[in-house]
Amino acid sequence: MTDRNQQILVLIDRLSSSARVAQALSLDDTSRLLAMAVLDLQTKLHAISPDELQSFTRAVAHVVEFRAREASNDSTHVESGENVKNGQMPFRG
Repeated sequence: MTDRNQQILVLIDRLSSSARVAQALSLDDTSRLLAMAVLDLQTKLHAISPDELQSFTRAVAHVVEFRAREASNDSTHVESGENVKNGQMPFRG
């Protein structure tokens, strides 16, 4: 590991610790800003390009949006038929 990467790891550790303290003190905005700084350093440490990070965050946002929509529908579809009559688990979607 290079000296630069070692120094980045030390910064990540310090900022992560500070973010936890800020969160414990209910300094939510400060905690978020520190978490963003940690993420920035992690992308540099692992050589993650801005495009890769953007693709990842879009994928995560899509999953979160899908799950939120799924939960808001709050209706579980259950197929009836021979399987139910035979005591087998119905399809839930």
